[in-house]
Amino acid sequence: MKLRFFLLLPFLFLGACDDTSETPLATRSVENRVADARERNDGPAIWVAKDYDSTLYLFGTVHLLPDDLSWQREDMRQAFQEAGTVFFEVDTGPEGQVQATVLTTSLGLRDDGLRLTDELDNYQRNLMEAAANNGNLTIAALDSMYPWLASEFLTFAAAQNAGLSADLSADEALKSRAARLGKNIIYLETMEDQITASAELPDFVQGRLLTETLENFNTMGDDLVTVAEQWAVGGTDYLTEELVAPMKARAPEVFHALLRDRNRKWATQLSRFMEDSGTGFVAVGTSHLLGEESLLHELREQGYEVQRYYAFKGENVIDTVDTTITRQ
Repeated sequence: MKLRFFLLLPFLFLGACDDTSETPLATRSVENRVADARERNDGPAIWVAKDYDSTLYLFGTVHLLPDDLSWQREDMRQAFQEAGTVFFEVDTGPEGQVQATVLTTSLGLRDDGLRLTDELDNYQRNLMEAAANNGNLTIAALDSMYPWLASEFLTFAAAQNAGLSADLSADEALKSRAARLGKNIIYLETMEDQITASAELPDFVQGRLLTETLENFNTMGDDLVTVAEQWAVGGTDYLTEELVAPMKARAPEVFHALLRDRNRKWATQLSRFMEDSGTGFVAVGTSHLLGEESLLHELREQGYEVQRYYAFKGENVIDTVDTTITRQ
């Protein structure tokens, strides 16, 4: 089971998404042209940060997707093609997976002689038994984990039950494309950075997260499908309200460790790229690009112009101007 792909809950389609109608544009109605423009723009959100000689595209990804979801659009393809350097969160190749296994074993599996269920009350234990059964997991396996890791395994199991996969995610598709095209690939953090962000959460926070995971297990798969579908059509308002805002309000420790603090570190690294000249492309979990303390906010604080990016704006038939980080 691959880990760290759904942080923050959070099929390679290569067909073009351009208008394929043979009707001459000049003879088509304004309504049809508006529909065409919206279809070509309603994809996963992209932003662009600029200074006088540097351009940095920022593309939000979702780490778990249905294998039949169409998400690639021409604006993303054009931005990716322009970039000489591509930034990802972490190396998830064979070496990265070995590191993840070692770190998960050392940081996620209990070595204190206790079982996870020893820390749970009867209600929580019953929930865990039901979730393990529905998720095709064993109590013995979960019992050997600290709460943060058990939460991740349960979330992954719920995603699998709903037909979601990390193997064909946007992250993996873009990493494959970057390697094939010979792009300069830079990882923003190490596997240790990413795993310890969860493993070092306070015990009471881990316990609260596990309880929420257990209570929501039966609906979590459908919720994750909705997240993927909203992401695929650029539903940044929904994603902000359903993912980022609740985390900041109800679990500020998690928000700080998994979003805010990492955004600040990444912005520092990306600013070094912007100090030089050239074009780059950043592909990170979409939650990092949403809300008040997002990666976009951190780049703006450093003085860069950041706005929503659209490659195709139609012929003045659709307004796509967006100076914020959301779009209806």
